[in-house]
Amino acid sequence: MVMVMVMVMVMVMAMVTNSMKFNPIKTVSSLVGVLFLISGIGKSLAAFDFSQILAQYGFDFLQYFAPPIILFEIVLGLLLFFGYRIKLTSVVSIGFVLLLTLVYLYGFFIQDIAECGCFGYFSWLNMSPFFTFLRNCILMALLLFVFIKSKGIHKTIDKSEFIVITVILCAVCFSTGYTFLNNNENRTTRIFTEGEELNIDIDKTKLGEFVHLSKDSTYLVFVFSYACPFCYNSIENLKQYERLEVVDKVIGVAFNSKKKIKKNFTEIFLPNFTIMNFPPNKLFRLTNRFPISYIVKNNKVIMEIEGVLPCGVLLKQELEKRD
Repeated sequence: MVMVMVMVMVMVMAMVTNSMKFNPIKTVSSLVGVLFLISGIGKSLAAFDFSQILAQYGFDFLQYFAPPIILFEIVLGLLLFFGYRIKLTSVVSIGFVLLLTLVYLYGFFIQDIAECGCFGYFSWLNMSPFFTFLRNCILMALLLFVFIKSKGIHKTIDKSEFIVITVILCAVCFSTGYTFLNNNENRTTRIFTEGEELNIDIDKTKLGEFVHLSKDSTYLVFVFSYACPFCYNSIENLKQYERLEVVDKVIGVAFNSKKKIKKNFTEIFLPNFTIMNFPPNKLFRLTNRFPISYIVKNNKVIMEIEGVLPCGVLLKQELEKRD
């Protein structure tokens, strides 16, 4: 799916590059359009995760706005990229970026939400809060430039461009629906998954950048967010693991949130395990899906568990089967 979308993007850019001469307005508009498309495609490949970020703003119904936001961003990106109704599209895009920035400001200062989810599946493109705000300001400045300078520019969509737009919209609609519904089901019913880094030395994985473990012990590393409901549902099961000797030690890896948020979490859940906090932009190098857990035995990652953790008895049985 990702490869198909990347190929379509390359085809679009090649087609446009060959069909138009350099023009600062069209160039800026196209670059901003590409950024919108990458952001929208990334969200469409992880629509459920994006919906959970929206739900963290304090209203569960916001998660259902994820698909229309993704599609709206893709449409804006396509219109900017092809330069169609560029004056109207640029001013609408300014409003769109401004609205998202204000919502993120509210989430950051009021709800302690550091994860913007801007690029979804392409989480390595996400930035720290400061650079997220700075990027959005630059985007709005570029769009304002396009709006001011685009007077008298009129362009129609030709047949080949219409076909490309249709293909991209169909692909995005499919991936958004698939990842929104399928991942929702998997996050609540699929307990055990085979990780891409199964049975590999931890030092050769991304996880090795975050924890340094003893070679003669078994660990469960729980990667979570302080504002994730699926993480909350895992804590009590997680607290059983050392007592039931499922693993020797449990280690939590989380966003570095505000002291008040961490204090509330501690008072509510009374965690009996070590928690290591990292900046969001660093943690995104490991994963953008929460919670995700790793069983590490003899310094090898032997299991990856995505979503809500099972109770200690079930996990112990599963590990015994694999021995």
